[in-house]
Amino acid sequence: MNIIQCKELSKSFGRRQALQRVTCTIDAEKIIGIIGRNGAGKSTLLNIFAGYLKPTTGSCKVFNENPFNNIQTAANMIFIDDQLSFSDYLSLEDILKMGADFYPNWQNELAHRMLDYASIDLTAKHQQLSKGQLATFNLVYGLVSRCALTILDEPMNGMDEAIRTDFYRAILKEYLAFPRTFLITSHHLQEMESILEEILLIDEGSVIAHAPLDEFKEQLISLHGPSDELADLLSETEVYAQKIVAGMTSAVVDASKLFVSEEMLRTKGIQVSALTASEVCMYLTTKKGRDIDAIFD
Repeated sequence: MNIIQCKELSKSFGRRQALQRVTCTIDAEKIIGIIGRNGAGKSTLLNIFAGYLKPTTGSCKVFNENPFNNIQTAANMIFIDDQLSFSDYLSLEDILKMGADFYPNWQNELAHRMLDYASIDLTAKHQQLSKGQLATFNLVYGLVSRCALTILDEPMNGMDEAIRTDFYRAILKEYLAFPRTFLITSHHLQEMESILEEILLIDEGSVIAHAPLDEFKEQLISLHGPSDELADLLSETEVYAQKIVAGMTSAVVDASKLFVSEEMLRTKGIQVSALTASEVCMYLTTKKGRDIDAIFD
């Protein structure tokens, strides 16, 4: 079942084009990574899904309705980011009680167990928490709400590595216990790769890839071998990165345009290596001709 449908969606802020003709469909009950470099348009897209922003052109449907200022979609969705704030007069315990009143699937006992595990004092006020504690509390709030659509925009910002690892596992455990749609942006793609089912990659306001994780990683491959053996092959496919040292070439190429078997490549002394999802994202969003090493040459 489709939970989100976007068609030719664009969003401008004055002269700046944040999103450009985005068309995508997101199915229910999946954990999907919304990935892209800073300024790519990830947060803008998520804010449109959440109903906080209105598209400039095009359409967005969430639960088959326009999400903008829509009470029906808001009741089935939660949006967690580092801007989330609560009243200065409420303790964390008070905030949890309010959550239980608003969200029908709220898990209060689980919230207490998770916050106790993270050593967060429920008598504290939200604004008194450290950056890492804020991120932890906000993420717990999002998880225990058990909304059909749970949007997490950089949920681990400020957390140290150990607690991030724990809470990636918590997201997966919650998903297995109560399946729903998770949309997650993060700068730590390599850390959360193991929990993702799909990746939606955004670059300069456009969706440039949307696929299951395994298919996404197979878009590009790394080749390493004698330069003379690789020269003809590289002329027939799209090359995303290339380096030549002492007669040996290393290159990252479009796997779909490489019409040679791995066995044939190995007979020519060419090694074939898979890439991580994080590496594929990096190469797909790196502009041609931009190489940090070239600055120092």
